[in-house]
Amino acid sequence: MVANKLAQLSDAELTLMEKILHREFLKEADQNKTWKNKNQYERPFAKSNALIKCLSAIQAQRDLNRKMEVRW
Repeated sequence: MVANKLAQLSDAELTLMEKILHREFLKEADQNKTWKNKNQYERPFAKSNALIKCLSAIQAQRDLNRKMEVRW
């Protein structure tokens, strides 16, 4: 069901989502570096991993849309 909703989004909407998630991932990565320097141990990467999965899902959907579009 979620895949159907992603498939209905345009390339511009998917690109916007990808940019927002990328920005959020960079912010999270910076916070992870700060956490490690301050606390001397690794912070759990659950949020970073979730962001990576979302980014890859959006990129895969964009690729699928590109492959499935009719080209004449």
